[in-house]
Amino acid sequence: MQISTNPGGLVFHFSSIKRLSSDVLVAAPLGQGIVHKKQLSDEWVENNEGLPDRTHINRLQVYEDQLYACSNKGLFSCKDEQWSTTELAVSCYQYKKYNEVGVAGTSCGLWYTEGAEWNLMMRSDVIVYDFLYLPQYVVLGTNEGLSILDRLTTSWMHFKIGSSVTSLAVHHGRIIGATEHGELFVGNQRGKFERYLIGKMFIFSIVTRGNEVFACTDRGLYRLSYIGNQISLMALKIGCQVTDVDMDDRFFYIATLFDGVQQLNRL
Repeated sequence: MQISTNPGGLVFHFSSIKRLSSDVLVAAPLGQGIVHKKQLSDEWVENNEGLPDRTHINRLQVYEDQLYACSNKGLFSCKDEQWSTTELAVSCYQYKKYNEVGVAGTSCGLWYTEGAEWNLMMRSDVIVYDFLYLPQYVVLGTNEGLSILDRLTTSWMHFKIGSSVTSLAVHHGRIIGATEHGELFVGNQRGKFERYLIGKMFIFSIVTRGNEVFACTDRGLYRLSYIGNQISLMALKIGCQVTDVDMDDRFFYIATLFDGVQQLNRL
């Protein structure tokens, strides 16, 4: 363990933030492993025991107080501040857990596990950056664009848009995502998708927290909503480049590129 030399705020390029428990935050500085701290403390502590050298964290996830790290070296889990491999050794971009089943988006498709062994679920020919496992559909954000599997008919719909779709959410019955070019990617509820550049804004990711969906952008943090039938973005925090967000009943915890981890009152 090593204490940060930046007391009062770790000004690294953060890519992910998670509230691990009622008083612990975990964050991923780009290319510098993982750090954590008590919410009331000014000291960030490195937590890289068990991670291979040159591990780049793509996403952090928490399920039932269990911390996971999606990385270029695979998927890792943390117990008692010690990281160990889940035996998924390919680049991992997203991990979600459905009861006892773990599902991961990787550099070679969507994989699942019900214990220690991982198995290919679908699409080993694409990079899966994010996915939605819905009652009727499986939606993949890939290096080609978007792929949707109808689980009832087992038929695919592919939307090759010349850009990667790197994050996904469902909002008001529509599939919404962000592309590698910072565009907002929105289903029009007529079987097609539209891409929007919102001024000069670059959208890093679309994030679901509870029943709300947020856009993390180079202009700040925005909440997605609708005015009539038109999607709109309501500013929550502007003036910083936001890459990720987590929250509890009182605060937003915001990962930024140049301003460390920010805390914003939800009231």
